[in-house]
Amino acid sequence: MTTPSLQGRVALVTGAGRRTGRSIALALAGAGADVLVHCHHSQAEAQQVVQEIACLGRRAKVVQADLGDAEATQAAFSQAAADFGRLDILVNNACGIIWKRLPDLSVAEWHAGLEQSLHITYHACRAVLPLMRQQGFGRIVSVIDVDADSLVSVPALTPYKIGKTGVLMLTRTLAVTEAPHGITVNGVSPGTLDNSDRKPALERIPAGRYGTAEEVARAVLFLVDPESAYITGTNIKVSGGYLI
Repeated sequence: MTTPSLQGRVALVTGAGRRTGRSIALALAGAGADVLVHCHHSQAEAQQVVQEIACLGRRAKVVQADLGDAEATQAAFSQAAADFGRLDILVNNACGIIWKRLPDLSVAEWHAGLEQSLHITYHACRAVLPLMRQQGFGRIVSVIDVDADSLVSVPALTPYKIGKTGVLMLTRTLAVTEAPHGITVNGVSPGTLDNSDRKPALERIPAGRYGTAEEVARAVLFLVDPESAYITGTNIKVSGGYLI
C-alpha cells in the first residue's frame, strides 16, 4: 500500500469550518495530514469538520482565533503547534468581502476590507514562520483570487481587490525570503466556484461551468506535497479560463 504523501505532517487551514476551507481541510486529511481547523465565529461548523477528519483516521482540533489580532493569532497557532508537536503546512483560506462601491464605503469598511483579505494573511504567516524555520520545512499556500495579478479596477470590491493583490505580492516576497529555510510559499487563485455568492453568466467562462471547492483543494495538495520543494512564488489559477 502506498503511504499517503502527507503522512506525519500537520496542517492548519484558516476559515476551515465551511465551504472551500472545509474541502481543503478534508483533502489534506485524506492525503494523510493531521489538521488544525481554524475558525473565528463558525465553531459549530469547525467542530463538525474535526469529526469528519477523525472518521478518516487523522487527528484534528478546532483552533479559534481572530486573525485580525496579530498577537492572539500568534498565541493560538503556537499553542496548536505545541499540542500537535509540529506545524508543516499553512493554508490561508479565511477572507471577508464587503460588496459596496468605493464612493459608498465608510472609513471603517475600508479598513475592514483590507484587514479581512491582506492583514489576516500576514498575521497568519507571521505566526507560523518561526516554527517552520526551526523545522527547516514548511508549505504556505494562500487562496488568492483569479484576477489578483490584474490592474483592472473593481469599483464594487476595491479594498478586497487591493488586499488580494497585496496577498500575491506577499506570497512572492515570502517565497524569496523563506526559500533558504526550506519553506515554499505559493498561491491558488480560484475563479467562480459553484459555492460563490455571486456568479457571472456561464458564457463568460471558457470551460462552460463553475468550478468546485474540491478542484481548488487539489491544487493546494499539489503545492504542499513534500516533492513540490522547487515550486515557490507561483500562483495557480483554478478558473476554467475565466479572467485570463
